[in-house]
Amino acid sequence: MKVIKPNKLSALTRCFQHRGTRHLGVSVLAFVPLGAPPRLRSEQELWTFVPQRLGPLGVLDESIPKHQGEFLLAGSAHSPDATPVPELPVRASVGPLQKTLLVSGDRFWRGDDPSQARPFTQMPLSWDRAYGGPDFADNPLGRGRVSEAVTGTDAQAVFLPNIEDPHQRIEAPDQQTPPAGFGPMDPSWPQRTRLLGTYDQAWLERDFPGFAADIDWSYFNVAPADQRGAGFWQGPIPYCFEHLHPTRPRLEGTLPALVARAFITRLLEKPTVARRKAEPEIPTRFEAIELSLRTLWFFPDGERAVLIFQGSTPILTDDGGDVRHLVLAAETPEAPRTIEHYAKVLADRLDPQHGALASLHDDELLPAGEDGPDEAAVTHEALTRSQGRLAANMHRRALRMYAQACAELEAEGLDPADYIEAPQPAPEPPSLAELPALAASLLEQAEAKKRELEAEAETLRAEAKQALREANLDENALDGEGPSGPPTWRAEDQREQLRDAIDSCRQMGAPAPEFEAMLADERLQASWDQAEQQMRDAYRQSAHFQLPVPTLVGEAGLAVGAQLLAATGAGTSVRQIDFSGADLRGADLRGADLRGAWLESARLEGADLEGACLDEAVLAHAYLQGAKLDGASLRGTNLGKANLEHASARGASLDGTILHGASLRGLCLAGASLANLTLLELSLAAVDLSEAEGEGLSLLELEAGGLSLAGARLPKVSFVSMDLRGVDFSRAMLERATFVGCKLEGARFDGAVLRQACFVSGCVLDGASLVGIDGTSLNLRESSLRDCDLSG
Repeated sequence: MKVIKPNKLSALTRCFQHRGTRHLGVSVLAFVPLGAPPRLRSEQELWTFVPQRLGPLGVLDESIPKHQGEFLLAGSAHSPDATPVPELPVRASVGPLQKTLLVSGDRFWRGDDPSQARPFTQMPLSWDRAYGGPDFADNPLGRGRVSEAVTGTDAQAVFLPNIEDPHQRIEAPDQQTPPAGFGPMDPSWPQRTRLLGTYDQAWLERDFPGFAADIDWSYFNVAPADQRGAGFWQGPIPYCFEHLHPTRPRLEGTLPALVARAFITRLLEKPTVARRKAEPEIPTRFEAIELSLRTLWFFPDGERAVLIFQGSTPILTDDGGDVRHLVLAAETPEAPRTIEHYAKVLADRLDPQHGALASLHDDELLPAGEDGPDEAAVTHEALTRSQGRLAANMHRRALRMYAQACAELEAEGLDPADYIEAPQPAPEPPSLAELPALAASLLEQAEAKKRELEAEAETLRAEAKQALREANLDENALDGEGPSGPPTWRAEDQREQLRDAIDSCRQMGAPAPEFEAMLADERLQASWDQAEQQMRDAYRQSAHFQLPVPTLVGEAGLAVGAQLLAATGAGTSVRQIDFSGADLRGADLRGADLRGAWLESARLEGADLEGACLDEAVLAHAYLQGAKLDGASLRGTNLGKANLEHASARGASLDGTILHGASLRGLCLAGASLANLTLLELSLAAVDLSEAEGEGLSLLELEAGGLSLAGARLPKVSFVSMDLRGVDFSRAMLERATFVGCKLEGARFDGAVLRQACFVSGCVLDGASLVGIDGTSLNLRESSLRDCDLSG
């Protein structure tokens, strides 16, 4: 899910399930100042500020819509002018809700009487200062029930709570009272858990893993009951806080009348694997999620508040994988925007070419006047201005040095303009508000330069072709598409040219010491031999990326094929000899030594290569349909883009073989060795890998319909983004295997060894059979296992 939003809004999301329906909960957070014009602050400032106030275990929002609006407050009581006081009332007034708490300094029981309160200037309004204790479920963090150490003494005493409801003050040591506070109640406290519903066998059978059918959604209202309203909040909202700020005994103002908007691009069908990028053919719909202002979080001593708008929408998947995009915005009631406006904003920001530029336009997602810089941006611009002053100082120094240099040149009778240029001032650094226009200008300049260079290149190309025509050369030489075939450069050819040059010089009676020195230079000759071998090794590794060598037709192809048959019959090495395009259809090459042979684009359909050694040979682009390669050795062989459809390579060794882009449909590799292979850009449809073995095999995004891996021994194998529906893995040894984002519906793993294997990124094993597997330390996190058979 890609989130599109302005920098002055934050997003929290959570997927949940109730009565068989999945939902996506969305919370939109707006961070505003208190006691000042309520302009939105940046997301960076929000997430820097809030954790310091809530602590490591604090939760700002649970992202499930609340049943009714509420306000929460975190902070401390502060005495006026920082004068110590024994007790102090603190008041919070938010819209129609008003609440007063009485805060006292530390007191403890002396028999049945409380001690005098110890004067204070600041008292945290946290639950550990309210009534409670370890044996009091409604507030196990509190005080008033268990002895504590008395500061400055060795004595122990039971302290009275520092925070009380003024109408329910404790009068006796054994009196109990509800804990008083402004903050959120812990999810484990009975005030909330009693609302969670019934989790019994019926829930396991019908509603697991969702919430209980009889949940009271008030569970997600975390504030004390007297901080909740009848409905949801609607701005503008007046507020007033007394004795909750270190220097302002009364902090008051009005929260803005903001309206948050949320939109999603919804897939109308469930994607096969939720976490994979959805297939483009699945239809989508852009629609709104209705949001309401349900939480007001106040931090009076920090002069900040967080407005939390919430809503939810039904979804198709457990993790929201059917939601492609989430768009967030803020408006005012007086200036609403249409859904068409936001659909265009999304389209602009998804544009491959101009999307990055469009993302700078936060004004399209915020009310008028709210897209300006916040405090962090002002600080940034102040820094750039200071850098600008530094640049100006450096420019003035450069001018002084320039004037001095001009004077020295003129004293020598020279014109300074012929030797030096006057320094130019550095451009003024742009402000953040100017960045979108600047980026657009730079992009247009880049596009214009690109068009200019393309036109220039075309002109040069035309001139080059004309020059070739005038020289009676082939102008189409400029249109070549790349190398083809084995390397033709040979060190021996270079040496032969030197010998010919030396002979020519001698015939003319001229000395040739330079040529003779080159021929005698052992280091030079060794470097030529090394260069030749490097080119040949590079060809073996990359022949499939080159243009294919044309297949020889008719007598030409048969003649080259006959040369190879004669060489192998005589026991002559064919290593790095060019037989490209040879016609060897149906040839008997059983047990032949073809190590290192160059057989690119060769015709080997139906050939019998049983037991042949083809190590490090090049068969890129070769035709091997129906060929027999049983027991053959193909270690390090290049079979890239070769056609091996319906061939047989039972028990063959393909360790380190290159198969990039090869056609393997119907190939039998039963019992073959496949160590250290990476398979991509090919099809494994109907391929038989039963009893195959090899460590470290990697398969990436391959077609695999009808693939069989029964009894294969493939430790550390990796399957990435593959459709493996119905594939037979029975009895396979797949220890430490990795399946990433794979479709495995109906696959068979009966009796397989899956020790320390992992299925991640939303693998789907619906209807798969895992009967009798060895699943020690098996990881199935985030995988779908509907109707999966895990018996035995």
